[in-house]
Amino acid sequence: MRNNILVAVILLLSLGSATAQISLDDYRYAVADYSYTLSSARYATIGAEADHRRAKKNYLPSVQSSRDMVLNFRKKDGGRRVDWVMRPEITQPVFDGGALRAETKQAEEALKVARADELRAMLDVVYEAEVSYWSLSRADIYRKAISDYIAIVRSLRDVVLHRFEEGYISKSDLLQVESRMSDAEYQLSAAEQNYLVELHNFNILRGESPSLAVELKNSILDSIAMPLRVDVESVVRFRPEYRASVARSESARWGIKAASAEFMPSLNVSLFGVVDAGELKGGKIELDGGMLFSFTTPIFHFRERKQAMISARSAHHRAELAVADMVDKITLEESDGWTNILNSRSRVDATRRNLDLARENLDISTYSYREGLSTILDVLQAQISWLQIYTNAITAQYDYAIAVAEYKRITSH
Repeated sequence: MRNNILVAVILLLSLGSATAQISLDDYRYAVADYSYTLSSARYATIGAEADHRRAKKNYLPSVQSSRDMVLNFRKKDGGRRVDWVMRPEITQPVFDGGALRAETKQAEEALKVARADELRAMLDVVYEAEVSYWSLSRADIYRKAISDYIAIVRSLRDVVLHRFEEGYISKSDLLQVESRMSDAEYQLSAAEQNYLVELHNFNILRGESPSLAVELKNSILDSIAMPLRVDVESVVRFRPEYRASVARSESARWGIKAASAEFMPSLNVSLFGVVDAGELKGGKIELDGGMLFSFTTPIFHFRERKQAMISARSAHHRAELAVADMVDKITLEESDGWTNILNSRSRVDATRRNLDLARENLDISTYSYREGLSTILDVLQAQISWLQIYTNAITAQYDYAIAVAEYKRITSH
């Protein structure tokens, strides 16, 4: 019985440790599901879809009814006369100079902008999630590196203390090692603080308690595949910012039509009925109706139409310039993003080679000091060199992971 309980406990613990591991993909989904920014963008899309559907319904007839009650103070037949009249009406716009079409097209372009903004929000949220994930991985690896560094310094201190007690060295060597140990402990405290800060941000982004302990399944030290370069024209075409700028330009073009339609003739046809009840009590109900053709045309507006057209065309030109500017910005981002990938990847390869050399130099310096063939300064310098190169290696791996994430965001992948 006791053995069965022990097995169950082990299984539960192993299951808990397995579920505590969070992969990069799982974290992306969790952050996207919790993101307020993405939820707001989705609601904006829903609102734009409703506005578009509403604009299309302006082509349809409208049905309305009005009801009037008239109280005459003049007496008739010994009593007050009360009339109420109800007017049901159906109105169909026939021609409005293109105002309804322009309004519908602008609503359609606004919907495209909302959808592009939602896609951009998704890319930004995913990128933010990847940055947070790799930042936590870097902080975790760095604090472990400092812990290894402390272990190296502590091992050296034991050797120095033994040699000092045996009378082979002066106290100066021991004091230098003690000073280095104190500095290493300070760096570990700072590394622990940085890890906790990154952990808080990591958990907040996915809606968890800030101090919840996590275990990352992926690491910046893993082999991250180098992406293929995407053609610039494809990058521009699929970028949501470009799509949104094109939609805004198209909306501004329809804005010219809307500005012009305001000064065009309009024709509406209305079919109405009249229900006259006469006196409120005992009156005779009379029915009537007809058809109304409403035609209006502006004649003179002190050249207001000209100024309206200038303003609308100016807005369209600005929108077109924004599209061209967006193309240049995206092209520059793609070039810079690919350059970051190439250079960060070369730094990763360089630091890996240097790290092996620094570790070998540290081992040789430590061995030589134990044998009395080198000074404590040589060993301390080798330790500093190893830590610096190890830190550079961590930074290079982090920069490469961020460069890949940034390039995926730039290319909308």
